[in-house]
Amino acid sequence: MIYADLHIHIGQSLDGKAVKITASKSLTLPNILEVARDIKGLNLIGIVDAHSLGVRQDFKTLLASGRLRSLAEGGYASGSLTIIPGHEIELSIGDGNAHFLAYFPSLEHVEKYVQELRTTTKNWQLSTQKGHVSIDRWIEAVYKAEGIWFPAHAFTPHKGIYGNCCRRLSDVLSILPQALEIGLSADRAMAQSINELKSVVLFSNSDAHSLPNIAREYNSLTGVNSSFGGLRDILRENTKKAVRNYGLPPKVGKYHRTYCLSCERIVTASPPQLSCPACGSQHVVMGVLDRLISIADNEIEDCDPSGYVYQVPLQRLPGIGPKMYQRLLKCFGTEMAILHNVPEEDLLPIAGEKVTYWILQARGNALTFLSGGGGVFGRVVDILSPKEE
Repeated sequence: MIYADLHIHIGQSLDGKAVKITASKSLTLPNILEVARDIKGLNLIGIVDAHSLGVRQDFKTLLASGRLRSLAEGGYASGSLTIIPGHEIELSIGDGNAHFLAYFPSLEHVEKYVQELRTTTKNWQLSTQKGHVSIDRWIEAVYKAEGIWFPAHAFTPHKGIYGNCCRRLSDVLSILPQALEIGLSADRAMAQSINELKSVVLFSNSDAHSLPNIAREYNSLTGVNSSFGGLRDILRENTKKAVRNYGLPPKVGKYHRTYCLSCERIVTASPPQLSCPACGSQHVVMGVLDRLISIADNEIEDCDPSGYVYQVPLQRLPGIGPKMYQRLLKCFGTEMAILHNVPEEDLLPIAGEKVTYWILQARGNALTFLSGGGGVFGRVVDILSPKEE
């Protein structure tokens, strides 16, 4: 089993220069490797700012020091962790702008890609910059550099291709993607309510802007090796069953329901709500659920949810503060081990009854949530607390 989070940002490069402006400065390449491998328990990650001048130099520094080594099938190894270099870019398409992800076998391939697009982007140090290039020309550059690509957080109202640009990919893309990143406010059943996605490989990733958020959503991959080649093979062979998603329940996503900017509240009326039912305002942040229901081919309830496991990050479960979190890691190693494997009888003497209860509820997909929207995450309803609303 390979646990993979393919969308992790860099806050700053080791020369002190900013990369992702909105990301934590502690989100450096060495720190990411340590946290992803030793704390989160991941086996495969995608660094989506490998286009950055500073980040490319960071890769070279770690390679020269022996902290990274090249893999024959693409990617780099740091102990049990494989790192795939990639790039997130913003492109104009359809009715708006959307983010896309590309991944490459090596830094040399990334540099070939950057050279191909050098004049289309103003600042190659910073993350997720606007590319002044057509989508077809961008895809051509990815393929010339032997890369793979797919849309990022496809359903979100900000920079998601379905949420912001089109009703169907076939309306705006001459080449349809082999994969798609679902995003934090949707799940597999919601994605498959659109017929054109039923044959597409679906990924859930963290889009981490801080170290703790690494693996807040992730995937398990089976039947492939932990390398760029393994990831590429999943797309080429369309082995959808090789990918299992572990993600926040859609209700917890910060764009799940429509949010009225006039009332400053999440709309709770039955979806779809494309305006505010309370005040009638059109000044809203469209909810992922509301948008999807308005464009879907099928009822979401009738779509196959298998392959998507609702997984809440360990630190977001009730009762797990910093001290308890460190105690669990000290005893059981990694978050993946705690969330998936540690038996109840081993958890109880370390975590106590309440925390053990929440971990087991999370494993059994038995948690209850309040919905998020408008940039505010939902949360787990703590049924053990008498003050919980």
